[in-house]
Amino acid sequence: MGNFFDKTNKSGPKFRTVVPNHVVGPDIPSKHKNHPNRDYRSNRIKTTKYSLLTFLPKNLFEQFHRFANLYFILVVALNWVPQVQAFGKEIAMIPVIFVLAVTAVKDAFEDFRRYKSDRKINHHTCRRYSSADRRYVKSEWMEVHAGDFVHLSCDEIIPADILLLHSSDPMGVCHLETSNLDGETNLKQRQIVHGLKYQGNKFAVEKFKYNVECELPNAEIYKFNGFIKLETGEKVSLNKDNLLLRGCTIKNTDFVEGIVLYAGHQTKAMLNNRNPRYKRSKLERRINRDVIYCVILLLFLCLFCAIASGIWLNDFEDSTTVLFIPFESLEWYNPYFQAFVVFFTYIIIFQTVIPLPLYVSVEIVKLGQVYFINNDAELYYEPIDKRMECRALNITEDLGQIEYIFSDKTGTLTENQMEFKSCTIGGTDYPHTPEFEEEDDFSETGSRYSLANISRTSSVMENLKLEPGLEREISRMCLRSLNSVNLDLPDTSSPNSQRIQEFFLLMAICNTVVVTHHAHEDLMDESGSILDGNFKGKNRSQDDLDKVSRSGETPQKKSLPILNIPDTPVQRKGVLPPLGQREAGTPPLTKKINGQPSVIGNIPPITISNSGDFERLREFGMSTPSEGSIAGSSFISDGSQQSRYEAESPDELALVRAACTYGCRLMKRSVEKVRVWLPSEGEVEFEVLEVLQFDSTRKRMSVIVKNPNNKELVMFTKGADTAILGVLHRKFKEDRELHKMVKDTEQHILDYAMQGLRTLCMAKKILTRMEYEEWKKKFNEATAAMEGREEKILQVACEIEKDLELLGATGIEDKLQEGVPETIDKLRKAGIKVWVLTGDKQETAIQVAYSSKLIGQKDQVLIINANDLACTKDLLEHHMQQIDRDTSGQTQSSPKQKKQEYTLVIDGRTLAYALHEQMEDIFLQLAQKCTSVVCCRSTPIQKGSVVKLVRDKLNKLTLAIGDGANDVSMIHVADIGIGISGQEGMQAVMASDFAISRFMFLQRLLLVHGHWCYCRLARFSSFMFYKSLISVLVMFWYQMYSAYSGSMQFDSLYTMLTHVVFCAFPPLVNGVLDKDLSSETLLKFPHIYRMGIYDTQYTRFSFFIALLDSIYQSIVLYWVAHFAYDSEQVGIWEFGTTQMVALILIILFTGAIDTYSWIWPQWLTMILSFVFFWLFAIVCHAIWFTFDHPANPYWVMQNTLVKPIHVITVVITTVLSLLPRFVIRIFQRTVFPDDIVKAQLWEKSQHNRRNSSHSIDTQDTGDIISNHESRNDVHESRNDVRSSETNIHIRNGGSTKTTTTIA
Repeated sequence: MGNFFDKTNKSGPKFRTVVPNHVVGPDIPSKHKNHPNRDYRSNRIKTTKYSLLTFLPKNLFEQFHRFANLYFILVVALNWVPQVQAFGKEIAMIPVIFVLAVTAVKDAFEDFRRYKSDRKINHHTCRRYSSADRRYVKSEWMEVHAGDFVHLSCDEIIPADILLLHSSDPMGVCHLETSNLDGETNLKQRQIVHGLKYQGNKFAVEKFKYNVECELPNAEIYKFNGFIKLETGEKVSLNKDNLLLRGCTIKNTDFVEGIVLYAGHQTKAMLNNRNPRYKRSKLERRINRDVIYCVILLLFLCLFCAIASGIWLNDFEDSTTVLFIPFESLEWYNPYFQAFVVFFTYIIIFQTVIPLPLYVSVEIVKLGQVYFINNDAELYYEPIDKRMECRALNITEDLGQIEYIFSDKTGTLTENQMEFKSCTIGGTDYPHTPEFEEEDDFSETGSRYSLANISRTSSVMENLKLEPGLEREISRMCLRSLNSVNLDLPDTSSPNSQRIQEFFLLMAICNTVVVTHHAHEDLMDESGSILDGNFKGKNRSQDDLDKVSRSGETPQKKSLPILNIPDTPVQRKGVLPPLGQREAGTPPLTKKINGQPSVIGNIPPITISNSGDFERLREFGMSTPSEGSIAGSSFISDGSQQSRYEAESPDELALVRAACTYGCRLMKRSVEKVRVWLPSEGEVEFEVLEVLQFDSTRKRMSVIVKNPNNKELVMFTKGADTAILGVLHRKFKEDRELHKMVKDTEQHILDYAMQGLRTLCMAKKILTRMEYEEWKKKFNEATAAMEGREEKILQVACEIEKDLELLGATGIEDKLQEGVPETIDKLRKAGIKVWVLTGDKQETAIQVAYSSKLIGQKDQVLIINANDLACTKDLLEHHMQQIDRDTSGQTQSSPKQKKQEYTLVIDGRTLAYALHEQMEDIFLQLAQKCTSVVCCRSTPIQKGSVVKLVRDKLNKLTLAIGDGANDVSMIHVADIGIGISGQEGMQAVMASDFAISRFMFLQRLLLVHGHWCYCRLARFSSFMFYKSLISVLVMFWYQMYSAYSGSMQFDSLYTMLTHVVFCAFPPLVNGVLDKDLSSETLLKFPHIYRMGIYDTQYTRFSFFIALLDSIYQSIVLYWVAHFAYDSEQVGIWEFGTTQMVALILIILFTGAIDTYSWIWPQWLTMILSFVFFWLFAIVCHAIWFTFDHPANPYWVMQNTLVKPIHVITVVITTVLSLLPRFVIRIFQRTVFPDDIVKAQLWEKSQHNRRNSSHSIDTQDTGDIISNHESRNDVHESRNDVRSSETNIHIRNGGSTKTTTTIA
């Protein structure tokens, strides 16, 4: 009992055993009770919610979870009680059936789309090993089971989670593109399981008879543990590098083979799939509040009528004298009992006071809005073929009410496409700045080399202007020399030369960049037959397949054209040889292989004299030094073949390309070897002993290699400056010269950050053989651990990554995305506060904030860096007092002067203190006084905490936008999460509510679509409440003359169909298509967006305004007809028909008055709605169709229409009902115009100007002068914020002046 209540104590196995199916035999089906893998899921996927048998009960069960649906089901049930019945039993069910049917059709359509997608995926084909045929056969994905062997070729999608056992690569390596899984187009390297023993030491499916012990299915795509137990009892450990995940694509490998461990819904990809999250919008919460008001009103009306019924009945002493009301017994005469029964009768009659179609109609409107947002061509990004994606379907209106935006920097504001810009080696700065002409303009900061001046389009920096001292150092090792200095150098080596060579060697090999030279082909066709050029159609053995694949002599493979390189190299005056001091024209480089000299390099020296030589080299296919970068790859030609670089991160690609520029070229990489071309050595092959991958905890990556010349073991490490400088050898503190080098390097890193560059530190460490072997033993134990493997590997890696020798640092530019400054500027004008939450250095974040206009040139930057809680509190209070003094001083001295704006910059350590429970209120107060906030060095958890703090404490709508896994936390917490389909994967997109491709799309998404969605749904909701209330109140007034008996003047069929058919479609069309302003106007005047922030379109009084309007119109509607027919001998049905016709017209015309833009769907639905009602009434009355027995509506509509009093009553009623609303709208457009009206007037003036036949001279025809004068003090509290004002003066012909002010 001790652990009975411990939820973490889970029983059952923690691992699963997968047995190869060919060992079991072909006679036992995979689901047979004797099959060891019978309990595992097949590869068939099913994401649908329903089947033909379960759809109806399951869908109804889900819909009855909604309170509104349960309420109306209860009302229908009440109507089946004879004593309470108010409507016909059949007619009372029509609205509920309609709503349930519409929702069911929508759910069925969505599920059918999932079914078609599942069917397409399940019928994909692959090659599965058949133990019966003893060969691979063509099979559909859904036929694959755990334990099957699968053969995959290059560019083939992986059907299940497969353990990699065999690869065509001699080193047992294959590469994956994981874009289908996490969105990353960069390649990931995977390797076969080493340590397995086969007969003949050659892999074959029949030879693999081991059971695989692996962890239970889970959603951790970056973690995998398991082992294979050999006959000797030895365990071969498995990790994530051995697992091929479903949905990824095989790249750079002819073929691979492996055993399926997880299939179908047990794969990691499927376990990570989830439906769009359900969030409740701010407007929906307001609607729910107003529904409660409707419930209160319903209870009041029912209680009032029940009491009045009892009072009226109590006036009769004898039940026999009660007219027209038969009672079954004397007990029914009891006034109290009658009041009790009538109360429930009125619940049925007045049920529509709660708008039954409201919720389903809102869902339909939102679906229509989502459709047009998804198909907006302005939100489509052609380079990556990505369009806007709405993943959450129920919060579109929140896009129009956002007040705080929290944005990541890298990949969100920037491109996440890196370019090498600067480096510092041995404390010497080597700035790689472009060469500008003398007439080039300076930037706003006075620097030629600001971010604004750096090329945004070229893939590499060319025409680099380097200092003479730098070129003297690098010219000894660089294949490319520059022509800007006198190269008269003595034949001596600089003490810094070795450090420079090691620096660029580290850049070339300390990474996971993949090099490919040729196309990959598999000799096995789709049916599983192995073919070659000479024996087409004949099967070949597995050994033959391996031989052909490993030799690289694939039959029918198209070889690359051999380029003719001129025998005599192009010479340049004054060219320097590389580090090896080899002059041009010397014999090819050689190195000893097995004690014999061998030619290892035959590339002639390439020297360049002018730009014409560049063109000559391009004619021969030579690069200078790179030909571009596409989607995380770089194509580099070496004269005989084309090399392609594929990197896991843009940073690595930039570093490798930079090293290649200086002659240190990465040629080939495998698990155990890495081959590079060095200027002084030619091709050199290093033995890779270990690779310690980068992780967010260590923030560094290391590779341990063996020098082929002196057999020295060297560990090269790169990482963040904080992760490298803190683990340097103590001699860098004790030695004065080395200490100065560290300080100079730190200063250069700071300078790079001020330029907006991303920085990485480079270091190395010489290892002794004994030191390495002792560490390797610990590392092997950590990698073989079945539990806590990641933590143990981290600890062991940190043990060796210390006492480093500093080499230098790099500065890489992450280009700012197009349109970011303009977008942020418009968002700020719209009243939205933009916060940047980044993990980058403070100086880098500040520089990018300036470039993106997040910080204005005249803004005062408040930087807060503290070491403890008390210091943080003092700084926050100090800056608050400073702002208060500045604000009060400006107000007293010059009230009309524009007030100083502030930007708060805080680092991650200080932010941790500011988020403390005692400090968060002070931090928020200071942040509210600032126009923008930049949080640097912030962790993912801190990002989520900041968003949650603003959302909960300020009760404001928040939006978080990011592109990486570190942004998922804040995307989940924010009211709206937006993911950017970028270079860092799809984790942010999968966690988001909306997905866009570029940050600049945010302004259109919010300012245009957000405004449209909010205003449409606000008007739509008010209108839905209005038309429900007016139809109920008309029946309420009639009860005064029906003895509160529950009788009605309307046919119950009309009452039920009014809101679900007759008046349903025009508001739906308006909710989807109505536009108060054009997109151009909304983008031109972004401050109009503030209407959504201040919630002016749907306030807490909107319901009561609709109630007052419906009360007035219902009074006019009832009493005009009452007095019109007072002296007429008219039946109840004719009286009610006249009122019903007027009611339909009033509802339709009320919606028309509130319509801003008229297009044909709006006209069509409005006209057809009334025509349908009219014809429906005529047909029903012509055939005596009613459910209210024993009433007789036969020919009532026909008799009513021919009487003039009917037409006159309908016209007078409609005009009097609409007159107040019409007059109010006129006053709003003339006397009290809001921002929308003013912008509409401006649009109209622009339209008139375009249509005018006068001269286009602005002095004569009129010009528009916009002067935006802000009246809101951004430093005051949110309760004192007032909307901004823009004066638009329209002058026509110099005579007539119309002044329109857009506030």
